[in-house]
Amino acid sequence: MRASTHEALAHWWQRARGRVERTVRQPEEIIQGLLRIGCAMCFIGHGAWGLITKPGWLPLYGVFGISPSLAWKTMPLIGAVDIALGLGTLVYPLRALLGYLAVWTLFTALLRPLAGLGWWEFLERAGNYGPPIALLVIASAQNDPWCGRAQARPLSAQALARLAWVLRISVALFLVGHGGLALIQEKRLLVDHWCSIGVHADRTFLRCVGAAEMGAAVAVFVRPSRGLLLGIACWKVSSELLYPMAGGLTDVWEWVERGGDYVAPLALRFVLCFLDRNESPIACFNVHFKERRDIDG
Repeated sequence: MRASTHEALAHWWQRARGRVERTVRQPEEIIQGLLRIGCAMCFIGHGAWGLITKPGWLPLYGVFGISPSLAWKTMPLIGAVDIALGLGTLVYPLRALLGYLAVWTLFTALLRPLAGLGWWEFLERAGNYGPPIALLVIASAQNDPWCGRAQARPLSAQALARLAWVLRISVALFLVGHGGLALIQEKRLLVDHWCSIGVHADRTFLRCVGAAEMGAAVAVFVRPSRGLLLGIACWKVSSELLYPMAGGLTDVWEWVERGGDYVAPLALRFVLCFLDRNESPIACFNVHFKERRDIDG
């Protein structure tokens, strides 16, 4: 009995190790997977608010002169479409679908300054439109057909460099935007978030947080380090959790909607790892696993 259990565990370990090794040998799958998850979270979270119906959307409808009564009726339809698109990005990411995601997220972000909410809101949502644009860069580099599935194939150093810049700009913009909301606009919602966990968020505190985020944005744009990018991802995951903590259970969709803020710095960290080695991504990971096998052997 003990021997059979040991054999079963050994067999499971070999299978699990093989799956991990096959995945890491295709690092483009990791990058594309992270970005697809971020896009899906953004659209599913946004779609959930459409089904729930969100009063904060009314000023965006007002840009086109749409009445509140019509806005309330169309919100669930927009929400259902967004959720379908988010799921489609996970299951079958067509290049045309990625193009639509990029255009739609840019459009909805631009509605905020047009509705009088300020340009900081547009910049802060770079985590929404950055990942789909990055996926389009990958699809373009691989010459995927517009009506075909975006594939995860090896990327050239030039393509990786372009992808890195798209992600650097995206991360820097959402940090500048969020920092501006705290440092310059002094958004009341941010005060409520910090007060929900017992932090006295006065003007000085908000300015310090905003200045720190803007400083991190400059560092990402000029010379991003892997440690900084990991820290930014952790910061965004934890700070955006203040939405449900300050509001209620339904506000968890605000956290979900900002999935791009979490995956963009992680994806950039992977890309920079490959570029720093001055090797192709696959060769980089093959060497790593060869070394591990030599040690284990």
